Order: sequence, then structure tokens, then C-alpha cells
Amino acid sequence: MEEANSQVTNSADNHVQTHGAMALKQQVIRAALILSALIWTSDIVYKIVNDVSYVNRERCILFRALPKAGFLLFEYFFETVIIVFVGIYIAVLLGRWFQRFQRFFPGNPVTAFLYGSLIPVCACAVIPLLSSMKGRMKFTTTMSFVLAAPILSPYILVLSFSVLGFTYGLLRIASSFILVMVTAFILGSFRGNAASPELAGVGADCPKACNGQPEDIYLETFEMFKKLLPFLLIGGALGVLLEFLDPRFFLLNRQTGKGALGVLIWVLIGVPLYLCNGVEVLFLRPLVNHGFPLGTAVAFSLTSTAICTTSIAMLLKTIGKRLTAVLLACVVLISLTLAFFINSLV
Repeated sequence: MEEANSQVTNSADNHVQTHGAMALKQQVIRAALILSALIWTSDIVYKIVNDVSYVNRERCILFRALPKAGFLLFEYFFETVIIVFVGIYIAVLLGRWFQRFQRFFPGNPVTAFLYGSLIPVCACAVIPLLSSMKGRMKFTTTMSFVLAAPILSPYILVLSFSVLGFTYGLLRIASSFILVMVTAFILGSFRGNAASPELAGVGADCPKACNGQPEDIYLETFEMFKKLLPFLLIGGALGVLLEFLDPRFFLLNRQTGKGALGVLIWVLIGVPLYLCNGVEVLFLRPLVNHGFPLGTAVAFSLTSTAICTTSIAMLLKTIGKRLTAVLLACVVLISLTLAFFINSLV
């Protein structure tokens, strides 16, 4: 009896300690978010008042005060970490706000695009969600949802505008809409517009990165930040390296970025990659800063998020080889067309 009471007491003590540690962790994350938000806001105000951007960053007081290596570390690591950290928190807020409306199913491809764009999931994680929608949406509407969810999400939207700028953000949204609408209607014309097929049980192959997040908003922010941190560091290291190499000619060369061959290479590179939650934005930042064509950047963003090796395998099981091949061809060809069009304008 005494031994049983002792076990109960120890269990209660462990629960209290765990709860206390969790509360402390939440407070630390909250404080870090507040500090990061203040620093980012001050930085934005300073740049607006003094008209400082990447193009004329020599006007920045830190550029003049720090050695080149120190300023690059600040720009590509410290500043980016702050932007991403606060951006993820904003994205989590948007995603949680949208969760209240999940009981309402979209009735057409346009509303399915809007619905899918505000759910923070990747290409493979969105397919299991369809098991709860079977029979409620026509096939075209369903495919619009499947394509939109990984291409745009609260994470991607916030990071696109904050990390790569307003122009890229608008182009990403417009290009995503065109890709989703055209592909969904082409797929619908190939299959017919009957109700969606049975999709229950799909999703066993979804990578661990697609798993659900903790319920607490600060813990969810921190967990997502941890997942993005390795890619953030890789992107920062790439940015610093490119600063010393000055690769503008290489990135604008018709064989490597701007011309038909360059765009095709980047589009095809993106197809098999598993990138979600804005990872591609972090990779593209140093390239875009050095003149990488926006059309090529948008096309890479589309192909690297719309589909990946895992999602292709899952689609083969659900919609068959023929429709999967059509979907893959649409993503590649439409992304190429958009890239050429944007590069000719911007």
C-alpha cells in the first residue's frame, strides 16, 4: 500500500515538474518572439525612413560600422532568423484562425483554392485530408484543393512577402492560382467531373515532417522554427558564399537561369524535391538578391512544392497512372510558361 502511494506521489511530482518546465519554455519562447518582433519592426522603420534596401544597403549604418563579414552574418543569419521566427508565429495564428472554418467544404475550384491555401500542410499531407471530404466535392474541386494546399499556406505567404519581397509574393499567388485552375480543369476533362473517389487509408507514406503540431501556439511556432532552422542556416551560408563570388552573370546567363535551358533545369530540379512550409523561399533568397530571375524563382517554387517524389507515389495509388502523368505534365509545362512570361516582363 505504501509502495503504491509512493508511486502515485512520484507520478504527481513528475507531472508538476513537466508542467512547470513546459510553462517556462512557453515564457521563453514568448519573450523571444516579443524581442524579435521589436527588432524586426525597428529594422523596417529604419529602412523605410532612410530608404535602405538590398540594392543600396551601403547606406545602412551597420554596413558602415561592421566589417563585410560581420554585416553579411547579420544580414543572412541574425536578420533572417528574426524574420522567419516572427513570420512563423504570424502564420500559425492565420492557420489556427482558419481551423474554425474547416467544417465548411468548398463548392467549386476557386473556393477550393482559397480553402487549400490557408491550411498549413505539404504535398503529401494534404492527401489524407481528402478522406474526410470523399463524396462531398466534384473531382475538379478536389484536385484544386490538392494542388493549392502545398503551393500556398500561411507559412509560405508570410515568408514570401517578408523574405523575398512584395513583387515575389504577388507573383507567387497569381502564378499559383493559374497553375491550380488550369491543371484542375485539365484533369477534370480527362476524368470527368463525377464525385471524388474513395481516399480513405491514404497517407501512410507521409514523411514525419508532416505530423501535427503541439496545441500551444508558442510551442507550435518553436517546433516549426526548429524544422526550418537547418534550411535557414544552409540558405544563409549560400548567401554569404555568393556575396564573395558575385555570381550575377552566372545567374542571369541563359544556360543557368534566364534562358529556356536554365528555366527548364530549375523547373525539373524542383519536381522531385520534398520542400514545404516555405523552405524553398529560404533557398531562393540569396539567389534572388544576386539577380536570379523572378520568373525562374517562381517556377522553381511551384514545382518544388506542388509535387514531390512521395506525393507522386501517393497520387499513383489514388488517381492512377494516367491522371498522375497528366498532373505532372501540367505542373511542369505551366510552370515553364509562367517563368518565361514573368522573365519577359520583370
